[in-house]
Amino acid sequence: MTNDKVPEQLKWVHARAQCSLPHVFKELEQGARDDAEEAQSLVPERSELRFSVATTSSHRFSVVRTDDPMSGTSRSIDFLLTKDQIEVYRDYSELLYSASLTLNDEGKCRLKVGDKELTQWQFRRTALEKLFFGPFD
Repeated sequence: MTNDKVPEQLKWVHARAQCSLPHVFKELEQGARDDAEEAQSLVPERSELRFSVATTSSHRFSVVRTDDPMSGTSRSIDFLLTKDQIEVYRDYSELLYSASLTLNDEGKCRLKVGDKELTQWQFRRTALEKLFFGPFD
């Protein structure tokens, strides 16, 4: 029995080189920007609710939810690139989870959280769903 998802041939060295933490982190940041823009587009026009992305360095960015710009009430999900993983925090303090990278047997670059292999959108959804759709407690 063969697995049709496993390629017969794969330039795995090249694929693994593309599956690097800095490369994937940049893609995650762009994906989070797209997610924040889409979430903002769903907010009613007269609402004070704002979603944005703030990049503080090449190793950290935050997706911010501002409920009331006048009071400065905001919450964030923060992504941090370390030497060997990507960490996700709530409000710069509470570590939610961390991920390493793997090139799986299908030749796909995946974020590995515990024993689970996640695509980038799954990783972002896990981090951002409560920020966008609440409750964020």
